[in-house]
Parts: sequence; structure tokens; C-alpha cells
Amino acid sequence: MSMSKELLDKYFKGQCSPEEKLVVNKFLQETKDLPEYLLDKNEWDEAQVANISVAKTEEMFAMVKKHTQPRFYKLGWMKRISAAALILAILSIGLWKLNQNARDFTPAKVQSQINQKAASIQWKSVVNYTEYNQEIKLPDSSTVKIYPGAELRYTLPFGKEKRELYLKGKSFFQVTKDKVHPFVVYANGISTTALGTSFTITAKEKGKFIKVQLHTGKVWVKNIDSAQQIMHFNKILLPGNELVYNLKLNKVKVSNSRIEIRQEYKIKELNFTQASLVDVFTRLEEHYKVKIKYRADDLKEMSFTGSLKLTTSVDTILEEIAELNKLKQTKTNDGYLISK
Repeated sequence: MSMSKELLDKYFKGQCSPEEKLVVNKFLQETKDLPEYLLDKNEWDEAQVANISVAKTEEMFAMVKKHTQPRFYKLGWMKRISAAALILAILSIGLWKLNQNARDFTPAKVQSQINQKAASIQWKSVVNYTEYNQEIKLPDSSTVKIYPGAELRYTLPFGKEKRELYLKGKSFFQVTKDKVHPFVVYANGISTTALGTSFTITAKEKGKFIKVQLHTGKVWVKNIDSAQQIMHFNKILLPGNELVYNLKLNKVKVSNSRIEIRQEYKIKELNFTQASLVDVFTRLEEHYKVKIKYRADDLKEMSFTGSLKLTTSVDTILEEIAELNKLKQTKTNDGYLISK
């Protein structure tokens, strides 16, 4: 597109009509190089003294800026895009190689393995909701006296590979000896390990103290939970020893005072869940020190679920059980006879 010198002179002197301004503006937007006659120093000097308003000057500057700026940014963005593409390619290759080397350790596979392992674990939980001490018998024949409000958890099967329990509250343990499978109780970041002994642990969920009292045998007590900022300690307790860990002061103390437990741990109630009548009668024999005779075939497939208050006489308890199962109870010289 050509442009006359006269029209350009009028434009720069501010003498163009609106129609002529549009023509010159279009020319300036499309042209790359100004005509040589516009670069003559004398002409520019003359133009500089012309009466060009501030608005016109700003308009001219905006047009020049609009005409030249896109070329600058276009080049900059091309460089940035190229660099970003190169970085992305390098990262993609690196991640692909890393994935090939660690394909068996992807989060999905690891989580799947964890879920499968967790699903295969069965938990048994026993909570004492009563106001009396409750006694339970573990699969390894160990017995636990659970105090009111306490909870005991362990995995099934219990005792085949390990004997581990988790305690909240207070319980007394009478452990069956097994050198191959140590008996371990975890409570509030502390573990108590025994091979065959009797001890009591008090570890209330919001309590200030964790207490381990040893009655017979030997136990090993240590901290296991660094997350709770429990001080590191390892203690072997002998009969009569009592370990007290102060959670607030973060201190451990072992005393040698002998502990009397005969009255303190007296069981007031027996609890059963789908227990065979043979097991129920065995427990009653142990507690009441009586002989209960029966024919095993008569009690086959009979079970009992419920609580037996040991403040009740054994005669009354046997009478109730016999009535529930349509059995007969007979008093003998040395105990009782249960029959059909």
C-alpha cells in the first residue's frame, strides 16, 4: 500500500479529516518500513514544531507499540514453549524408567497388599460393661480377670504363632507356660512379656499412671512407643515388684513392696458365650470346689450364653442350667449329678 507524502504531512501536522486519518492509520499498521522521505532530519524538525496535541502523540505511540510488540512476545513465548516441551520430555522418560524399576512397589499394589493382610486378621474383643470383675479363658488356657470398664483385644487364632494382647484399663493375667510363644500385653505404649506367670496391668486410657504388678514368676517390661515420647526403659520384675510409670513426669519407679491380691482379685461373675455345658460345669467345679458328675453324651451339642453371679449358690446355678436344658439335677454325697 502506497501513501503520498502530502497526506502523511497533513497527518503528522494534525490536519487530516477523519476519513484521511483512517487511511493513514491503516497504512502505518500494515507497513514495516517508513518511506525514506519521512526520515529526513529537516522534515522531522519541521514536524516537531507543528502543533500536535498530547492526545495525538499518545495515539501515535499506541499505534507504534501495537505494531511492534507482538513480534517481541511471540518470539519469547516460542522459546518458553520449546524449553517447557524439552523439560516435559526429559521428565516423562525419567518417570517411565522409574516406574519400570519399581513396578512392584506402586501405591495401588502396596495398598492392596496391606488391605489383604488386614482383611485376613480376625480380632476378638472383650469389654467388661458390668460393675464386677469378669474372668475369661484364652485359647491357650491362660485366664484373664477383666476389671469393670476394661477392654482386652487379641487376634485369632491365638497362641499358634504368637500370644499378643492389647489392653485398655485394668486386668489380672494368669499365664499358661509356653517357652516357644511368649505372652505379651501391650498397654499405652508399654509391653509386658511373660513366659508363665501372674501379673496385673493397670493402663487406663486417660490415666496418669501405667502400673505393672508381678505376683508370681518373672516379667520383662519396656517401652515400645516412641511417638508418645515415653522415656526408654527395660525392667525385669520379680515376684512382689511393682513398676509405676508416671506419664506426666515421664518417670519410672520400681518398688519391692509385696502385693496382696487374694481379696482384690476375687471374681464375682462368670461370663459365657456359646460355651459348652462341659466347660461351664468345669468352671463351676473350680470356683465352688465341688464335684459335678454327668455323661458327656447327655450334654452333647448343649451350650450356655450368659452371666453367672458367683454370689449365688452353686445349687441354684445348677438348678437353673438344668431347667433351661431339660436336665435333672441330683444332690450327691460328694457333689451333684446332672442327667437327662
